[in-house]
Amino acid sequence: MAEEKQEVRRIVPPVDIYETSNDVVLVADVPGLTKEKLELDIEKDELTIKGAFEEPDDKGEKLTSECLYGKYDRTFIIGETIDQEKISAKLENGVLIITLPKREKVKPRKIAIETE
Repeated sequence: MAEEKQEVRRIVPPVDIYETSNDVVLVADVPGLTKEKLELDIEKDELTIKGAFEEPDDKGEKLTSECLYGKYDRTFIIGETIDQEKISAKLENGVLIITLPKREKVKPRKIAIETE
């Protein structure tokens, strides 16, 4: 008798990453999560987002299942160009915005031209 395979779904919230002259901004969709259900860690050059999407308690008979529930973590490598001491995060309407400021030495700058 063949074993029945269970479908394994990996939760990977979608992320957009933007770069400005001063920052790298990571925007992650985490609908329904509160800051208590999210954790941000930085170790060496790795930024990790951890969270848990919990299945509602007041569910009835399941007719279809498209939502993913469970724990997840996602790690991003950040280089030496980021000032790790100044990283900030904000959660707003199910969107996590992480701002990764660039170090001063890597920001673009204008060079003044002198005349004689």
